[in-house]
Amino acid sequence: MTRFVKTVIIALCIGCAAGCAPSGKVLRVGGEDGSISGFVLPAKETFEEENAGVTLEIVRSRPGNELADLEKGVVDVVVSVQSLADLVRAAADEKVVIDPAGLRSTEVGKNDTVIFLNRKNSIKKLTKKQLRSIFAGRITNWKQLKGANRAIVVVWNLEAEAENDMFVKDILGGASFAPKLLTVNSYDEVRKRVMETPGAIGIAPSGYIAAGVRVPKAPVVSSPVIVVTKGEPTPNVKKLTDILKDMALLQ
Repeated sequence: MTRFVKTVIIALCIGCAAGCAPSGKVLRVGGEDGSISGFVLPAKETFEEENAGVTLEIVRSRPGNELADLEKGVVDVVVSVQSLADLVRAAADEKVVIDPAGLRSTEVGKNDTVIFLNRKNSIKKLTKKQLRSIFAGRITNWKQLKGANRAIVVVWNLEAEAENDMFVKDILGGASFAPKLLTVNSYDEVRKRVMETPGAIGIAPSGYIAAGVRVPKAPVVSSPVIVVTKGEPTPNVKKLTDILKDMALLQ
């Protein structure tokens, strides 16, 4: 191979490497499991398709640390089903003081937490009082609700602290939360275990409804979905916000 050919090949390789290298642009999005799984993950593909060269990187924040991650620059934006005031209080509980004056919050949709039952369960309706008794551990068999003689198995997502707290506060009020739990670590697992377990009951965002579960008529716990930034949102955050709003309209 001549020196000239070698030079041309090297030049082409360098040019390709420069042209094909990733731009390095990343939008880091933080939040706890319910917000990430229910809203950010479904938006990831659309965001990256509409913003060539920008990667949406997901950072699962530990509950209470969402705003701390934003303050430290670990993430560029937080997506949450909690209000900004609740996020600030949760940070304070973790000994992190956040000045809300520097934050910007935009509502992008609504999160509805619904009840999942196994499809073999004949129960078609559950009142707030019945749900309170189930999740307080006072009703332990479906026959107590005129269903099958089958033990109730409460499937509970340990990673969805915000949704869990809202559900317990709204449905149980001041009652103790004391059922025997089958614990999992994602809403995908909640749905899977409910599908597999005839006596199971669980809670999940409405976006997780699938053919394999029954959703009885029951009280729905709703909360706004917000996008939080430190200072004014960047163009990429605005693009993500628009996509989340569009997705909310389709639900």
